[in-house]
Amino acid sequence: MSLCLLLLVISLYYYMKVQEKNIYDTSNRVYKQEINSLLKLNTENYISLITEITYWDEFVDFISTKNLKWFNSSVASVIDNYKVEYVCAYDTKGKLLTKVATPKIRSSNFIPQDAITKLLKKKLDKFYLQIPEGVVEVYGATIHPSDDPYKNKTKPAGCFFMVRLLDNEYFANFEKISTSNIEFFKSIDKNSKAVYYVFPLKDYKNETVEKLYFKRSYDIDFWITRFILITISLALFLSWIVYYYYANKWSRAPLSYIKSFLKTGDKAALQALKNVRGEFRYIGKLFEENQQKTIELEKSKLKAEEGEKLKSAFLMNLSHEVRTPMNAIIGFSDLLLNPNLTQEEKAEYIRIIHQSGKNLIEIIDDLVEMSKIEINSIEPNILPINIDTMVQSVFDSIVITNKNPKIDIKLIKPKRALKKDIRTDGVKINQILINLLNNAIKFTEEGYVILDYDVDEVKKQIIFTVKDSGIGIAKEHQEKIFKRFNKIGSTKISANEGLGLGLAIAKAYIEMLGGSITLTSQPGVGSVFSFNIPLDYEEAIRQTTIEDTKINYSQGEEELILVAEDDNINFALIKKILTSANYNVIRACDGVEAIKIAQENQEIDLILMDIKMPNLNGYEAYTKIREFNTQIPIIAQTSYSFPEEIERIKQIGFSDFISKPLNKEKLLELVGKYFNKA
Repeated sequence: MSLCLLLLVISLYYYMKVQEKNIYDTSNRVYKQEINSLLKLNTENYISLITEITYWDEFVDFISTKNLKWFNSSVASVIDNYKVEYVCAYDTKGKLLTKVATPKIRSSNFIPQDAITKLLKKKLDKFYLQIPEGVVEVYGATIHPSDDPYKNKTKPAGCFFMVRLLDNEYFANFEKISTSNIEFFKSIDKNSKAVYYVFPLKDYKNETVEKLYFKRSYDIDFWITRFILITISLALFLSWIVYYYYANKWSRAPLSYIKSFLKTGDKAALQALKNVRGEFRYIGKLFEENQQKTIELEKSKLKAEEGEKLKSAFLMNLSHEVRTPMNAIIGFSDLLLNPNLTQEEKAEYIRIIHQSGKNLIEIIDDLVEMSKIEINSIEPNILPINIDTMVQSVFDSIVITNKNPKIDIKLIKPKRALKKDIRTDGVKINQILINLLNNAIKFTEEGYVILDYDVDEVKKQIIFTVKDSGIGIAKEHQEKIFKRFNKIGSTKISANEGLGLGLAIAKAYIEMLGGSITLTSQPGVGSVFSFNIPLDYEEAIRQTTIEDTKINYSQGEEELILVAEDDNINFALIKKILTSANYNVIRACDGVEAIKIAQENQEIDLILMDIKMPNLNGYEAYTKIREFNTQIPIIAQTSYSFPEEIERIKQIGFSDFISKPLNKEKLLELVGKYFNKA
């Protein structure tokens, strides 16, 4: 009997060794798959980047013009943005046109001619090379026009290569992602407890240039189990009873739990193993920790893949939405060059160009606002506001801008007018209402759009409702409608312009103000968006205000205006507008020049100051000018039209401001105000 038990212990020990090896082999195989997935994910990012860069009309033109200034400003920026050490361009004959590199790579023109010849046929390639600075990862793609994204309709205009050096920084970044030690392969360290993977780096001939050695610590150790089995074996010589007791209680059952868990992932077996007293409980906890790490790793991998897909979808969507208005601007600008156009055609083309420009500005504003929301850089600006006046103003502006006579737009006010102002962020409430009303009009071909608001004194809320008789939203899409970059497609209505950020921004603003938004909708019937904000009365009684009267300003009397503007096109536009109104204009190209001219020329009557300029920005230039001239009006002109930027302009002390793109009437009205021309 004792001999049989001894043989059983030996068998268990052997089985344990087999299981230990199987666990190690499984861990090694999983580790290999993980490393391959991370390498593939890393490669796809740069493949996507070089593909996007190389179907570009301007890049095709560069091959013939060799405009290095364009290349350095438009293409070479990938070195800073994507951690690339070297970029270069070749023509189809293999001649190097230009290259830009970081100090890490001093070698030049090291791309083999055979690799270029192969790329011209293959269109896209990735390989590794050995250069004096070390091993480099090379991405290559042929250059084609923008209308040939798949590179199958036109012949290559040239070749473009991006190069990354596999140095300590590269290894450190990848080690952080993969939680591994990485080095160039020398030999496998079989004495260390680690899982490993050797990845060959192949050149354009598919020949191995070097190998990467990935290694991660392997923490699972069966030494405690081995110790227990040896102890049981010794005890067998003393008494078969002791052997039988320990063999059944401390060996067979726990090992069966381990076996069941390793084969099937049985959680009940793992829990039973943790309930066993002694070292098997520790082994069970190790298995549980390892299982948790595996689950977390899988989640991280899925999150990384989802992030990559979202980024790719965002870039594709952004490219499409920006190209749409730009296509209209460029296309109709070309048509305007035709001398045979009628005045009606010219007016229509100019209207389309103007509207497309406004659409482009809206896309950029939405993107910036969404990015600020995501990083929590926006705080509500709570001030007392007259809700009735604000809502009426929004309603009036929507009615004026509505171009569809088939839509009846209505406003339903509360039965009792508010006696006090409400403390909230009026700018954000205004934007929320405009977004909801514009959406309602956009998706309504014919019928009505109703803006309704009321006060709930019991719940201390102001409730706003926007109803429409539009196309409606299917139930399966209603949960997604408030997410970023989500849009509703319609075969009847052309309403798919924009990035799909309007409702996401509106929801973020509402929640920022302490409210919530709901949606009820039925396809073919219409939609109802309802949101609420807290009802917080201002203690002071509302005062009756006198409405501002719009002033029309006459022509100037050759007053001298200093325009500080670094962009030639913007200056040309401003000069044309001002000189047409009988003003004299002089120019400063940056803040430093603006200060110098303002000091030397005492005849200047007004300064129009751009905020973003080289050498010295508009804020700093304003401060310097005020040191020697405190009376001259200084008007800020800025491309940043967000409340935070406007508030900063006011705090610094500018006389006034105007946002780009400039409106002729607004500019002349603003300038004329400071010359008292009515």
